[in-house]
Amino acid sequence: QKDSIYSYKDMILDTVSKRVIVNGSEAELTAKEYMIIELLLLNPGKVFSKANIDETVWQEEYLGDDNSVKTHMSKLRNKLKKANPSEEYIETVWGLGYRLCRTKGKEWGIK
Repeated sequence: QKDSIYSYKDMILDTVSKRVIVNGSEAELTAKEYMIIELLLLNPGKVFSKANIDETVWQEEYLGDDNSVKTHMSKLRNKLKKANPSEEYIETVWGLGYRLCRTKGKEWGIK
């Protein structure tokens, strides 16, 4: 059985209950926001383009409209920032997409 609990920085992700705890409090995420953070957390270091995210989360062909992904990413980042204003979780890799921010050194620190 695969692990169902993953931790990254002060975030805990439970893939069974679909809950995300940040800085000790449960983040109230929509299903799409949860799917985005789960995708990033389960693939540390991988850069996901808007098309990757769109096709994985929405499970439909990417038609070049990245506003939906950008809007969900913005809302997700705002919720994470509200839970812990002093931490960054998702970074934009300009021209490529999004990935988890690296922790100290080169490791992503996923447990």
